[in-house]
Amino acid sequence: MPPKTFNCIQCGNCCLNLSDAFQTSVSDEDVAMWEREGRFDILEWVHPIPLGEDHYIYDIWINPKTGDDVYRCPWLKKLPKQDKYICRIHDLKPEHCQKYPHSIKHAEETGCNGFE
Repeated sequence: MPPKTFNCIQCGNCCLNLSDAFQTSVSDEDVAMWEREGRFDILEWVHPIPLGEDHYIYDIWINPKTGDDVYRCPWLKKLPKQDKYICRIHDLKPEHCQKYPHSIKHAEETGCNGFE
């Protein structure tokens, strides 16, 4: 039996439920990319948490108006009259989103149907 290959079917499951800790923070590189690109609309959803002198962990998708975590990605958009979704920041999405899912098991655990 040939190995399963991943093919995104745009089901949105990866972004509709952000309870997976894999999706709750981003790297310094992601933040630097958004700063370089002038994407303050993205950065306002990022909450830096100091870990020490000049070291941070960056929680993401924190509602800038309420300070609360959101349960679905704010950049996910449902396509009209379809059961498909698109990422509105696809070209600038965080590294962990680009690498999602990182295994077949991870896909199964998070409801991704791209290996079927």
